[in-house]
Amino acid sequence: MSTRREADEWGIETPNIMLPEKLAAIREVLEQSPIIVEHWFYYGSRAPDRLIFDGYEDFEAHLSKHANPGDKIYIWRFDALCRDDNALTSGKYPDSDGLVPKKGCY
Repeated sequence: MSTRREADEWGIETPNIMLPEKLAAIREVLEQSPIIVEHWFYYGSRAPDRLIFDGYEDFEAHLSKHANPGDKIYIWRFDALCRDDNALTSGKYPDSDGLVPKKGCY
């Protein structure tokens, strides 16, 4: 059973996330950095999932289990976007007295 809406002009011209060269690029990046994935659902009337993967097998498993024809997948390199110098904010979690350490492993 197809979920295609013909008005959406299905074809081979639109980028396909499952093309071997795209999957190879994703696999290569995952050897260097985690990826951030935004998974939009085709006419799913729900918010997109936003996930982080640090292994290709987990990413592949997500697609095989949760992706459906027409879903849009955006992918970014984690290390290119999430750096200490561009964080919205940061801080350490306090103890029961509201105190945080000045020193520590980070």
